[in-house]
Amino acid sequence: MQNAGCTIFALALLFSAPLAAQTMVLEAEAETVNPCDFVHVVFTCTEKHVDNVAALSAGELIQLDGEKFVIDWTGPGYHLESGLVIEPLGQAVQGLRGQRWLEVYPQQEKVHTSHAWTDVDGNRALSASDTLALDSGPALRVEDVRLQLRVRPAPPEP
Repeated sequence: MQNAGCTIFALALLFSAPLAAQTMVLEAEAETVNPCDFVHVVFTCTEKHVDNVAALSAGELIQLDGEKFVIDWTGPGYHLESGLVIEPLGQAVQGLRGQRWLEVYPQQEKVHTSHAWTDVDGNRALSASDTLALDSGPALRVEDVRLQLRVRPAPPEP
């Protein structure tokens, strides 16, 4: 009976998934991604082997574990002390007051707005050790900043 519960739960997840469910957010250990590197799939905590990559920009192809994907976005992913992983949406807002953020983990696609930022290291960029306050919540410390890629399956070749 336990398997039936797992099956029902899996089906519920499948049918409640957003249309962008085929989109994956990948995270790199370095500031770039090269063939033979491994990237972390943020939401599933799995790894993909990078077979080939031309360039890290929107519209370029990347091949992961033998499958081709199109890069939709690359940029910084911010890991907050609360466990949230976010990426910026749109153009950067000066002082980050009113900046919109897309949550990558744990609740994919949720949108947040920042209301305060403290530039602890004084480099005028959001970085590890700075604090960021989202929505109406308290300021959270940025624990890490990593390169993220948002990819989707490449269309079939003719």
